[in-house]
Amino acid sequence: MLEIALKKGDVAMKKYTHLNDEERVLISHYHDKGRSIGEIARRLGRNKSSVSRELRRNSNKEAYKAETATRRYLARRQKGRKIDRDDALKAYILERLHEGFSPELIALRLKTFGHLEGISYINPESIYQWLYLPSQKREKLYRLLLCHHGRRGRRRRVHRSKIKERTSIHERPIEAQERADVGHWEVDLMCFRRNSQHLLVMHERKTRYTATVKLQRKTAEATISAILKVFKSLPRHLIKSVTFDNGMEFAHHLEIRQQLNVPTYFCDVYASWQKGGIENMNGRLRRDLPRKTDLFKMGDEELEHGHNLTPRKVLNGLSPIEALAKLQGKNIVFLFNKAVALHY
Repeated sequence: MLEIALKKGDVAMKKYTHLNDEERVLISHYHDKGRSIGEIARRLGRNKSSVSRELRRNSNKEAYKAETATRRYLARRQKGRKIDRDDALKAYILERLHEGFSPELIALRLKTFGHLEGISYINPESIYQWLYLPSQKREKLYRLLLCHHGRRGRRRRVHRSKIKERTSIHERPIEAQERADVGHWEVDLMCFRRNSQHLLVMHERKTRYTATVKLQRKTAEATISAILKVFKSLPRHLIKSVTFDNGMEFAHHLEIRQQLNVPTYFCDVYASWQKGGIENMNGRLRRDLPRKTDLFKMGDEELEHGHNLTPRKVLNGLSPIEALAKLQGKNIVFLFNKAVALHY
């Protein structure tokens, strides 16, 4: 039996399979003789991490015995997944998935605020593995993952018209570029119902807070009027710069400079991706607002509040509203499991 094992090191590594009883006997034999993990792995034709994990999980104190290791392995397999054993955790995960959270964001939120919700932490890989178990696949729970709908391509919009007194995005201050300071905004339009309805989207770069306004007309006058109305309703220190693409609906940008004394910047032609924050936000909004949506049958709160309450991985698990409040010196956390907000 040992001679067979010596020959296994000469064969190439195969696709991973669980260790069998024969391999556990060989691991026990070589381990008792003081062989290194690397040498044991080489003799078995296994990866070093597989042997290391086996010794770590199934050893009894300092000793590793094949029979004991097999019993430990079988007991762990029969124990079941943590999610299936914890009804509260399972319900929390399913609720967040239905709300559009990714497994990474669910795990990050639990790590930060799980103790307030009374829910135990679980890592994102465990959530993915659970979703792809046969029992969950039969229920098609994997469809709750955002990536199920396929990859999203970037849409290029071509605008050849020139806007007067444009300032290049390359002159934007470093604080705006690196999201080091709050108050730097990106603005864009989303089109609906064959370009007959339009949604103005304003996105703050640091906190990812987003304001949306339904436009009655897609004109430069109507667009700048809506932008100014939103910005004038905010504290002055929250408006430090505004970045646009080259759509002619932003041709009256000089009014922002004149009325608010705020600089405006423009992306390069054919390079809307340079204002990546709002492009990402537009993609998030499209999940709930497909192009056939009738905006005028929806209330204003329906358009933006859900996304401002959605935690973001890039904000360390905070939602845009929580992040914005924190920068204003107010510590607020929304507890999804209890439907309340706490000041702490």
